[in-house]
Amino acid sequence: MRNLTVHAYSALTGAHLTRLPYTACSWSDSINEPGQMSVDVTFNREATRLHVNGVNLHDALRPWRVILAVQRGQSVIHAGPVTSRKWDARGRKLSFTCGGGWTLLGKRLVLNHGLDKSFREGDVLVDEDHPAGDWALTLTGSYRDIARGLIAETLKWGPLPFTLPPLQGGSFTRTYGGWDLATCADRIRDLANLENAQEYRFTPTLDTTGRLSFLLEAAPELLDHELSLNATLPGVRAMLSGSDEDGSPLTVQVWAAGGKNDDKTVMTRATLPDQYRDPAMPFLQSSNTEHTTVSELDTLRTYARTQAALGAWPSETHEVLLGEEYDPHVGDHLDLRVEDDYLGGRLLRLKITDVSGSTDSDWRTVQCRERP
Repeated sequence: MRNLTVHAYSALTGAHLTRLPYTACSWSDSINEPGQMSVDVTFNREATRLHVNGVNLHDALRPWRVILAVQRGQSVIHAGPVTSRKWDARGRKLSFTCGGGWTLLGKRLVLNHGLDKSFREGDVLVDEDHPAGDWALTLTGSYRDIARGLIAETLKWGPLPFTLPPLQGGSFTRTYGGWDLATCADRIRDLANLENAQEYRFTPTLDTTGRLSFLLEAAPELLDHELSLNATLPGVRAMLSGSDEDGSPLTVQVWAAGGKNDDKTVMTRATLPDQYRDPAMPFLQSSNTEHTTVSELDTLRTYARTQAALGAWPSETHEVLLGEEYDPHVGDHLDLRVEDDYLGGRLLRLKITDVSGSTDSDWRTVQCRERP
C-alpha cells in the first residue's frame, strides 16, 4: 500500500494548498456524524521552511480557513476543517483538531438568502395577517432533496466545497423559519432522526484537478462493503475486542413536547405495541423535549415513535479490530464468526457504525451494532 499523506486545502474552494510533514495523525468517523481528526506537525527543518503561497504556517493554517485531509494517493480517508490548534513551543509541535464535512454546516444557519436584502431589525411578526415572506424557507422532494436544498440555499451566502447530487423528487415538504436560527448541520441531523429515515454522510473526494469537495450522500443504508470473516482461523486479521450494553435507551412509552405558540404546547406520546415489549421488564417512560422548534404534530409524532422503537431493546455494541486491508467504512456490513468466553461461539451479524484509525497502526478499530 502507498504511504498515508496529509494535505491542506482551501475551506472556500477546496483547492490544494500544500502537503504537511506530519508526525502523527488519527481519525474517526460515525454514522450521521461529522467525525474528527487530529494531526501533529513537529517543526523540523522542513516544516520550519514550509510556506503556503508565501505565507507561513501560523497565518496560512488558521481555524476554519483550511481543511486537512489524510490520504492514500488520491483516495481521501478523512477530511475536515481545522477547528482548533495548539502550539507547544518547547516541544516544537503544532497540533491540529479537525472535524468533517458536516462540521462546516455547523457554521451556517438555515436562512432564506432573500433575508440578506430584506432583513430589518426589530420584532418578527408572523400570523394570518403577516406572511413569513423571506423568513420562511420551504423545501420539497425526497429527504435527500431537502438536505440538498438546505446546502444549496446556504451556498448562496458564500462558497463552501460541497458537491450536490441530482434531485430525486418526492412528496415531502419542510418549511423552516429563519427565526429559529438553527444550523444546517442540525436540520440535516433532524432528517436523519426521522422514522424510517436515511443515513447521511459527506464523502470527501478529489476531482481530476485535485480539488477537494464533500459529496452529499443519503440512502436507507450507506453500504460500501459486505465483509465475511472468521476470526477463529489463523491468519485472519480480525478479532473481537469487547462488548458494551447500554440500557439507558430502554423504554416502553415516550412523551414528547414540541414548540410553544402563545399558551399552547404541541404534545404527543408513543407506546410500544405489546409484541415488542419484554414481559419481564417494568413499564418504563421517557421524555423527549429536544424538538422545541417543532410545531407540526405529525413531525413530533415521528420523533416520539422513533425513540420508542429504538428503546425496544438494549443497545449492545461490539468493538472489533480489523486489518486496514479490509478497508472498513461506516455503514458496512460485517459477518464475524467468533469463539469467546462471554459470547460463546457464534456468528455476529454486524453493521459498522464507527471507524477509527491512526497512521502508526495498520489496524482499524470499528464499533458495530447487530443487524436484524
